[in-house]
Amino acid sequence: MAKFSIGAEIDSALTTTLVHEMFLCTNSFDLFASLAARNILGARDKRTKILCHDAYARFLSHLFEFYVGCIQRDRGSTSSVDSGIIDRTLTVEVRKLLKNKVDAIKGGYAPSWENHVSVYQVEVPDEFGVHFRKIRNRTAHASIKRSNPVDDLTLAEFYRRYHGFVYLLYRSGQRLWRVDNIEAHHWRAIEEFDLSVARDHEIER
Repeated sequence: MAKFSIGAEIDSALTTTLVHEMFLCTNSFDLFASLAARNILGARDKRTKILCHDAYARFLSHLFEFYVGCIQRDRGSTSSVDSGIIDRTLTVEVRKLLKNKVDAIKGGYAPSWENHVSVYQVEVPDEFGVHFRKIRNRTAHASIKRSNPVDDLTLAEFYRRYHGFVYLLYRSGQRLWRVDNIEAHHWRAIEEFDLSVARDHEIER
């Protein structure tokens, strides 16, 4: 673990941000899984497909931002991270997670429900991190590339090629940063957005 130079208060705020991103990431993934199940079972209406696309896009966006925050925390700096560093970190992290899976299965200490080792004996393309960043940008911003990608990297194509890698990143982050008791967690300024309290103040005025 890196030695932090950003100070305890900023590190605490960054930690809360990471927990929040993982909460939103999980929420988006759960919604995507629900909509995807409906789609797979025959819901072919455009509303379902659009919402499914949106849920998966938001899942990727939150996951991407979560890892950017992790990079900042490891570096001990909240300054902007160069895109090349993000790209390489995401690719290297997936390769590490795949190796850990293979080692656990071959070593006999993987859980009984684990997939066959061949599932994880795959190559991670060098461009995975670049494509992750590209698809995040295309779906998070009002870009024409979202509906008319110049290099054919649609969300569907990204899902087909990389979902297994993305899911590994998601599960790895979730194991460490998921909050089981939301009510007991201190969310700092995030939880100040309380419309019921705002309404009470309006009545008092």
